Amino acid sequence: MNRIFLTFTFIFSLSLVSCGGKKKNPDPNNILTDTETTAIKIIEQDSAHVQSATQFYELEESIEDIQKQIAQLQTRVMEYEYKPPETNYTEKLKKLIDEPPPAHKITLKNGSVLEGTIEKDLVEDIMLKTDVGKLTIQKKEIEFIQDIILPAPHIVFIGHGREQVFESHHLFTGKIMNHGSRRGDFVRVIYQLWGEDTQLIKSDSAFVAGTQIMYKSGIVTDTVLEPNQSARFNVQIAIDGETPVSYVTREIHWSLYD
Repeated sequence: MNRIFLTFTFIFSLSLVSCGGKKKNPDPNNILTDTETTAIKIIEQDSAHVQSATQFYELEESIEDIQKQIAQLQTRVMEYEYKPPETNYTEKLKKLIDEPPPAHKITLKNGSVLEGTIEKDLVEDIMLKTDVGKLTIQKKEIEFIQDIILPAPHIVFIGHGREQVFESHHLFTGKIMNHGSRRGDFVRVIYQLWGEDTQLIKSDSAFVAGTQIMYKSGIVTDTVLEPNQSARFNVQIAIDGETPVSYVTREIHWSLYD
């Protein structure tokens, strides 16, 4: 009996050991299913990430449109940086009035023609002032020089002169000078007396005592004023000394004869 019990006990224990150490074989179908499931989840996560990234960088305009806008902005910046100076027509007109026209026309031996005013006449060359600046021209290159503007007298008053008031007349004396490059013929000084209502009260004139010459016609006069020559004048206006005179004007007249 005891032997039978021990045998049974040994067999039962061996069965327990065998059952505890037995491993369960994995199911290939289950492993494949888990792998596919994991892969699908990763793909879904990556797809969701890519989709969100695509939406984040999604552009409403094409690259060509953006490049055109950049080019337009660059053009606007260039226009803003470069502002051409405004033309001051008043200054230009004043400059044209103040600057005398060219006085000489120079023809060179190579056929070129230059217009300007000769400022310096040296031994070997001349300096010509033109609209584009000053030019130095060698005389050996010049064919001939022509005067564009004929010389003219430029006669002006020296000082304010003197005014004397008498009972029967006003006496004006003074001096004038010819700053021009040509003589003035029959030079005379004119004075005008004006009233308060800007009406002319009286006017008179007198020839100057200048150089005496004889013209081709045979006329002889001493009222000529040569260049750089001065002369005195004496103008007498017959008027009552009590007549109110508001202001006085004066001017110089001359003629040109060969």
